[in-house]
Amino acid sequence: MDQAGAAPELLLDVRDDGVAVITLNRPRAKNTVSFTMWEQFSAALDHLENATPARMLVLCGAEGYFSNGGDVKLPPARGEGALALAARLEMGQRIINRIRALPIPTVAAVEGGAFGVSWSLAMACDMIFAAQDAKFGAPFLEFGLVPDGGAAWFLARQLGRARAAEIIFSGRTLGADEALALGLVSRVVTPGTAVEEALALEATMGGGNAHAVELTKRLLIQAENGDLATIHALELVYCHTCQAGEEVPRAREKFRAMAAARAAAKAKG
Repeated sequence: MDQAGAAPELLLDVRDDGVAVITLNRPRAKNTVSFTMWEQFSAALDHLENATPARMLVLCGAEGYFSNGGDVKLPPARGEGALALAARLEMGQRIINRIRALPIPTVAAVEGGAFGVSWSLAMACDMIFAAQDAKFGAPFLEFGLVPDGGAAWFLARQLGRARAAEIIFSGRTLGADEALALGLVSRVVTPGTAVEEALALEATMGGGNAHAVELTKRLLIQAENGDLATIHALELVYCHTCQAGEEVPRAREKFRAMAAARAAAKAKG
């Protein structure tokens, strides 16, 4: 509980295995975002950014529902600045940019639905694991609003202008299977298992080579905006870093042991 006795609107759990889980925690309001949630999200990211990198981040919503986006029942304004009526959105934009910049793999585990700015938040992650019955939508126009949180950018970048325009202008809802076919989600899973499936990914990721995983994420971040020459230069630096560490020799020894075991089993057979 927070100081006022109310449950926190966002939960951060860094597990013993090094995986961080952030949970949007306004279930009575379909986990819609508020000023308080964005403030608590910022504090959670402060912790993740300033500590030894977590092995992975899983983002989910409480009680089997990701989020309905911005809370239209709460005013989005704060202060008297030139863009005061968009203050809550600006906070959300900062969070989305920080999620994209984290040097660790990030997975949005979507149960129920992800609408409006929360869909943008999910698309800011490296991967989306969606329950079979999950829904996605950007119904901004019906509220008299423009797409926010980068929704137009994410969709146009992934789908091209024509398909992004059809989704945004129609305001229609996408099911998980269509989202998968369009490349908007990484994996469709059994309802109720999205978080479990996301957490299970860590055990198969990088064979325990945390530095290689982190540097790969950093490479992917640069790959979105850099040219090939820049990426090649980073590859050299990162490859050198990996070769100088303990993970490459350990991985090679593990590979040799596995190869020897297979050879011995074949000889016995």
